[in-house]
Amino acid sequence: MTQIVAVATVLKYRGEPETKVILEELAGVSPLKILVIDNQGLELLGRPLPGDRELTSDLQRIVDAPDGSRYRVTAQAPFRSGVSRPVWRALPIGLFNRDPWLFYLRLGIAVVVSGVVCFWLAWYLAKPVRRLREASRRLSEGDLDIRVAQAMGRRRDEIADLGKDFDWMAERLQALIASQKQLLNDISHELRSPLARLQVAVGLTRKKISSQVVEEMDRIEREIDRMDDLVGQVLTLARLEVRQPDVGEDYIDLVEFLKTILEDVEYEAANQGRHVRFVTRASGTLKVNAELLRRAMENIIRNAVRYTSNGTLVEVDLDVDPPERAGWIRISVCDRGPGVEEDQLDRIFEPFARISDARDRTSGGYGLGLAIAKRAIIHHGGQVSAYNREGHGLCVEIVLPME
Repeated sequence: MTQIVAVATVLKYRGEPETKVILEELAGVSPLKILVIDNQGLELLGRPLPGDRELTSDLQRIVDAPDGSRYRVTAQAPFRSGVSRPVWRALPIGLFNRDPWLFYLRLGIAVVVSGVVCFWLAWYLAKPVRRLREASRRLSEGDLDIRVAQAMGRRRDEIADLGKDFDWMAERLQALIASQKQLLNDISHELRSPLARLQVAVGLTRKKISSQVVEEMDRIEREIDRMDDLVGQVLTLARLEVRQPDVGEDYIDLVEFLKTILEDVEYEAANQGRHVRFVTRASGTLKVNAELLRRAMENIIRNAVRYTSNGTLVEVDLDVDPPERAGWIRISVCDRGPGVEEDQLDRIFEPFARISDARDRTSGGYGLGLAIAKRAIIHHGGQVSAYNREGHGLCVEIVLPME
């Protein structure tokens, strides 16, 4: 059975020349007579065909060769006159006594050829699958420029067709996401102008109205400021999505950098009965885009202050070159709020994400701060993640490369 499968496999992928070589090698060592019969009933090596009763119908294979011809691969059963006999009895009498070295040589050649063919087939089929798997992983990580059709070479099988479909899908995704980002960027720009005019109009109106409508004007001005802030965040997010900002223009001392941010946040948090504590184990200097990194850290720390319970601390921990992340700088921001469901931890970094009733619009914000922070950290070659701390509360961990 194994020999028939091997011959059928060689015939299917390598054609008649390679199959003839295999048949000639097997003819001297195999107890079975392997036959390859075409549509005209002729055997591939021109050997006479036995009767139908002598063929093993349960061991045959129908194979289409690369040139389109169809063959039947079968074997002559090792029996005579209808009496079965063991395979070993089918070997020529005295074969080992006449020339055992020749027998083992032929057997070794057959095994080597079969092994080479099987290895080549496995490599031929697995290589494009590995390329597709790697391309799918990179596409899921946001690399929309990845393509695989050229890597398929001159293949004309189903795997090559799958590669073309993958490229078409990647192109469509790239076009859709690019149009979405461009739309977001254009809308943000277009909203900025009427908002600016509204602010000017409110300022001029204040000079002409009586004191009875001052409160309403204050409300209008606050809403305009909120909308302006929202448009500013959307515009920042769109810029981070569309183009890569310049990174590595400023040298900062991390401790002083974070202290400056925490002083501003502490002033705001104290008015709400909350506080921020800074713990540092070492200091370090980084070459970064200071404004971009400042905005990311402010968003993360202010988000923690917003959701932590009244009378609790937000803990900011700085660790340089920790043992488990050698060559990295780790910053942890932990609050004492309601936390987030485990299956929702990744979603908090998505734009306009609303996780639960405990973290909804009543707490303020638009769901853009952490999305902007994540993209800013990634642009610096870092990573950001979130996890629930023991007891209750949420921790956001930022790691940045020291180089």
